[in-house]
Amino acid sequence: MSTNNIPGSFKYRIKAGDTMYNLAQKYNVSLNNMLAMNPSIDSDNLKIGQTINMPLNNPVATANIKGGPLRPQITGTVNFFDVPDGTWVCADISGLPPYRPAVGSANPIGPHGFHVHEFGNCQTGDPGDPFQTAGGHWNPTNQPHGNHAGDFPVLFSNQGRASMCFFTSAFKPEQVIGKAVIIHQNPDDYRTQPAGNAGKRLACGVIQRFNG
Repeated sequence: MSTNNIPGSFKYRIKAGDTMYNLAQKYNVSLNNMLAMNPSIDSDNLKIGQTINMPLNNPVATANIKGGPLRPQITGTVNFFDVPDGTWVCADISGLPPYRPAVGSANPIGPHGFHVHEFGNCQTGDPGDPFQTAGGHWNPTNQPHGNHAGDFPVLFSNQGRASMCFFTSAFKPEQVIGKAVIIHQNPDDYRTQPAGNAGKRLACGVIQRFNG
């Protein structure tokens, strides 16, 4: 996974035969935008392995995140963009609880576990243990936790807000439509099976096709 430097773009590594023009055609993006995002690049002499900034189109899928009874203040969006070889995921979340370090046997609150779960169902159910209807982590290839297709980086709260983008090669956006995004109370340790000991589910959003 990797992060981008220019808002509205993702990193693309040049392959044999790539030119700015054919990349713009292939991924239906503006050639002028590509050139503007890469002012130091010699567009007539791209090198294999070189990294350029590629502009993003509209997301293919999106999830509107809403907090449950344990943290109703949470709101935000998670967008899924179709990019070469995978998906660019962008999250913008507010209302996260203040960080609390681990005390005794209690886990810390934050940074927050963040995953795609099996079922697009955000019914609250038990208010003390909400969103169980979303099922477990989405794991279509039956991998151990830490390598689930639905395993994402944790969300770091900045006075309640977390905003980040990252690349995953584990799926394309179409594959997660109809599933759910869950934000957990505790950090994911990426080790404990089957769910990383990320604790209770604070917020949920069903992933739907983006309609503009």
